[in-house]
Amino acid sequence: MRNNKIQQDLIQIKSTARNYGNLIGLIFLPNNPFYFEDQPFYLKKLCGMTILDRNLSVLKKNGIKSIFILSNDLKNLNHTFEFNKLKFKDVIMIKTVRELKEYATQEKLINLDLDYAIILDGGVLIDNRTVSSLLSHEKIIYTKGDNIHSNYNNENQWKILTGKIKLEHFDNIFQDNINSFENFFNSLSLNKAIYHSSDEIATYQPDMRRNLPLYINLFRNKEDFKSAKKLLVKRTQKGTLDLVAWYFNRYFENLFVYLFAESKITANHITYFVNCLGYITLFLFLTQNWWIGLILMIFINIFDGVDGKLARLKNKESFVGHIEHSFDQLYEQAIYVGIGLGSYFIINQFYVIIILIVMLLADSFNRHCSMQYKEVMKITLADSSRFDQLFRRFDGRRNIYTLHILIFGILGHFEYIVFSICIHAIITSIIYSIQAIKHMKKRDSLKEF
Repeated sequence: MRNNKIQQDLIQIKSTARNYGNLIGLIFLPNNPFYFEDQPFYLKKLCGMTILDRNLSVLKKNGIKSIFILSNDLKNLNHTFEFNKLKFKDVIMIKTVRELKEYATQEKLINLDLDYAIILDGGVLIDNRTVSSLLSHEKIIYTKGDNIHSNYNNENQWKILTGKIKLEHFDNIFQDNINSFENFFNSLSLNKAIYHSSDEIATYQPDMRRNLPLYINLFRNKEDFKSAKKLLVKRTQKGTLDLVAWYFNRYFENLFVYLFAESKITANHITYFVNCLGYITLFLFLTQNWWIGLILMIFINIFDGVDGKLARLKNKESFVGHIEHSFDQLYEQAIYVGIGLGSYFIINQFYVIIILIVMLLADSFNRHCSMQYKEVMKITLADSSRFDQLFRRFDGRRNIYTLHILIFGILGHFEYIVFSICIHAIITSIIYSIQAIKHMKKRDSLKEF
């Protein structure tokens, strides 16, 4: 739901993919999987999606629309996948790699002279970036794990994680006995192929504002599902947060995300709920119910982080989800209006309205300045320098403003909240504008005309 880089990444992937013929995906399912009741483990849902569906989505994100799923027991695949939702061109079940050649000669779905295959082990969860990294190489290549995060410690160090080959170069892979991920790569002359280490793949994620180590999650028993779920929830966390969000909100956010992971609750449901709470909070501040309003604001702060995490966890990010930020600003401004008017009704002086207007202008400028900077510089202002990272911990925004309400509530003077928030917003405006101009001028000086 929240990923400003989705469109750019897809354009880049599609552009890179033109260097090859047709990119197809080849997923090897485990030969002897353990079962959950009557289903193999790769068909059990993990945070709303089966392991197989998650691997399919990895290929889809990298522009691959023709998929071959290899299993020695095709009856296990009597299962409703999300093929239609992912909009694949072809999803074909096969028992041996030899059948690829049959499709090339009979069905004409692939061209052995031109097409490349991206190979995945369908029994593990693998980081999307290990596949994306293959698309920047034109020659035969595979990726080995080196110090990669795994639920089995360093067992996967220098293990082959995934690969991309041009089918015409390896006629020996079409043997009948090739029916597993390991056998497939054992059949190749790997010493003649190019490989790269997973250490060469960038771990910093601009859209997440932090480093995310590459990972691979293996499944050997039911306990591995618990570790995988915890890992996936943990990886939804963005970096560079304010003090309240980092030291308080995120623990509750992760708890709710973990609880909602297997439910039918979606990120959109959470967004609707948060917006409703926002306007209820406006009414509470207007009617001088400050403490109840404060409690609802705390809930808003927590659940506002849940929807994005839930969307990332369930692979339900969308372009429509970006408009959520605009609706966030709307109910936030409504809450600030409630605080300002609540103060005005107590003090009964017109200058309180002036303070409220200044506060709203400063807060709106902060938001627009930050968004415009990211649009132009392709990086958040908070990540542009060490100072910006530190200031992000204290800058003026809803989480920090909640502390203003709490402090003045304890002091018994709710009517002064709008004044302190206004000062905080003005300081943030000054710092944001100075830092944005400084970084942009530095970029301008590096331009070659």
